[in-house]
Amino acid sequence: MINNQNNFNEKVEHVQLGGQAFYDESKFFMFSPDSPEVGLVKKFRSRGVGQQMADGTFDFVAKPVLRPKSTLIKKLAHGRISATADGAIQLTLKVFKNEGLDCMDTIMKEAREATV
Repeated sequence: MINNQNNFNEKVEHVQLGGQAFYDESKFFMFSPDSPEVGLVKKFRSRGVGQQMADGTFDFVAKPVLRPKSTLIKKLAHGRISATADGAIQLTLKVFKNEGLDCMDTIMKEAREATV
């Protein structure tokens, strides 16, 4: 049984299948449906939480990937300064080992340059 619904302006597919599931107490989970049909469930890759419910059914809830919600204020030689969604100012620096720079000195210089 497949129910397609629009939920929060995203297409959400709900699939209910009967069958048997196998779990080997580590990281492998396999499901064998009673009536196999190729292409019934779209392939997906997602992190989430899977659990067996009290009635014996298996439930999987995907964890959404959180994207940064910051706004660039100023680009720096080795990073950037940005305003975050929660109202903070964030200084991000990236210095490669082979640049031969003193990290502490570079951090101090970039922080002074980043002052808003």
